[in-house]
Amino acid sequence: MKKLLMLVTLGSFFFVGCASSKKEEAPKKVGREFKKDFNLVEASLKEMPKWILKPSKGDKSKARKKNRYFVNESSHASKRLCVRSAEARATARIAQEIAQFMKNTFAESTQGGEGEDVSEYMQEQLAQEAQTFIVGAKVLKTYWEKRRYLETLGAEEDKTAFNCFALVKMSKKALEKAVKRSRSKLLGEIEDPEVKQKTDKILSDVGKKFAALDAPVKVQKEEE
Repeated sequence: MKKLLMLVTLGSFFFVGCASSKKEEAPKKVGREFKKDFNLVEASLKEMPKWILKPSKGDKSKARKKNRYFVNESSHASKRLCVRSAEARATARIAQEIAQFMKNTFAESTQGGEGEDVSEYMQEQLAQEAQTFIVGAKVLKTYWEKRRYLETLGAEEDKTAFNCFALVKMSKKALEKAVKRSRSKLLGEIEDPEVKQKTDKILSDVGKKFAALDAPVKVQKEEE
């Protein structure tokens, strides 16, 4: 009887051991792989900078907490024009994010069912008008790659072009002012007193909330 009990106990330990080892040997998740349609000929840095995906990573100074960071990219046959275009787009990105954030805030409060005219204005015009309120934005860093696209790799045509990224910073105080002016511009376009009062209340602290963000706002429709 003792021998039988010992065999059963040993068998249990063996079963548990096998089960735990199987869990440890579970296959790891493999990241997605993308096929590139170009060969990288040259680049301004040995590795693609982290700030392209997380803009705040581009500033290691103590001033990082006082600023917000924005990134955009461009492509052109000329390196100089490519970099300039990326810088301009990164600055324009600030206004686009302001308009998108205001629209998101408004939509969340009204559950997307009220104030269609207000939402449409924020989507189509506010980003362009907010651009005039962007004061104090500075280009912090740029990065470029020279790429040779090949039809054999899946490209539409054989060509060589530069792909450029620009990182722009703007102080949170200046951002709050820009959002405040954008909000005032929006309220000035609303004729219905009830809608205006409601919109004013919903967007009362939108400037502080936008300035406090770290991650970029996903812009639904970006200008080319």
